[in-house]
Amino acid sequence: MVSKSDFKSKWNIANDPDTPAEILDALANDQDWMIRSAVAKNRNTSKDALRKLAKDSEPTVRQGAALNPHTPEDVLGALADDEDTLVRIILSKNPKAKIETVNKLVEDCFTVSKSAIESGRV
Repeated sequence: MVSKSDFKSKWNIANDPDTPAEILDALANDQDWMIRSAVAKNRNTSKDALRKLAKDSEPTVRQGAALNPHTPEDVLGALADDEDTLVRIILSKNPKAKIETVNKLVEDCFTVSKSAIESGRV
């Protein structure tokens, strides 16, 4: 079991925008989804780690990858088909998502479509 201080330390590291990519890559494999989610949102997370996190079983982790402007465009495109509605809503707000991806989201359910339209990109 991870102690509270271990979790807090990893949490702070994962959320620090100056944490080096190598450390974030290691934390991307953490057993705790909250740590992986924080890594997915971090601007210094490597593209390889973001590719992995975008396929995580935990929707909150995929939401972080959908939000991150450094997530590769092809990965953002794949997230447009994510089963989790909130992943797709967050993706619609990512300024790095290709216009084709945003257009696909416009054709989604009402909530996702509304968010894509409100992004001002279509």
